[in-house]
Amino acid sequence: MGRPADELACLWEFWLLPLVVALLPYRTGITFARWCAARLPLYDERARAGLAHYREARPRDDAREWLTEFRFTQLIDHADLFWALTRSERFLLSRLDAPSRPGAAPLMVISMHFGQGLVLLPWLRAGGAPARFLSVRFDATAFESRLRYLYARLRMRVVEKLAGVSAIYTGGARGEIAATFAQGGAVYGLIDVPTPVASPANATLFGAPIFWPSGLVDAARAAGVEMLLLTAYCGADGRRHVAAECTATASVADIAANFDARIDALPGAWHVWHVLPDFAASDVEAQALV
Repeated sequence: MGRPADELACLWEFWLLPLVVALLPYRTGITFARWCAARLPLYDERARAGLAHYREARPRDDAREWLTEFRFTQLIDHADLFWALTRSERFLLSRLDAPSRPGAAPLMVISMHFGQGLVLLPWLRAGGAPARFLSVRFDATAFESRLRYLYARLRMRVVEKLAGVSAIYTGGARGEIAATFAQGGAVYGLIDVPTPVASPANATLFGAPIFWPSGLVDAARAAGVEMLLLTAYCGADGRRHVAAECTATASVADIAANFDARIDALPGAWHVWHVLPDFAASDVEAQALV
């Protein structure tokens, strides 16, 4: 059980405020979310840590704009859960500005912690590529509050509902991914995940050597399937802008370069600025990419 302060913060930032945003008329909810993001210290610990790393990587005089966009990104991402619970899939899909066809399965969908990805799951299914989301197994002790853990559990249930297929959990995931491809299915994973120990550099991000796990790319290449580099973000007008690019040959370095450009265009939409140092490559190997 988390501290009372942690539970109250989670209740407000993950449950009550996103629910209010989702229950308002859509455009009113978006406007209200922008107002809250510009004036309230939402997700403050993560936002302040992220801003410090952003300033180091991208020294620009836009701290206020970055904080507003970052907080808006978080709030809308959480509100998406409640929109998914209270609105139809037709309603969700009608807000997308997206290509008409995501790519034929079998397909490896590679994304990152950027913008809002929940509504991409029904879009993939509608395009003929229902995708099994790759997730870590949740352990209640890893969460700062009980309410945060319950939120994560609920979100995964909604993920599976929107995707139309079961999720894949780490620990035996390699075999599940291969079996999914063999059956003509699709897999959806996030590549910007920190590893417990420093590893050799396999890409650069913001001009610095980093390591991102190569498992998604390796699995796609082993099965000979295309990779779809996919992200979406919510604009100030509430439209969901989707960027989708298919490739058969991209490396982790290529994907990092592609995603670097997407982050650079809208830096506040990247969720994991606060853990940027955790992507750093081990010193010896990093020098090869400098």
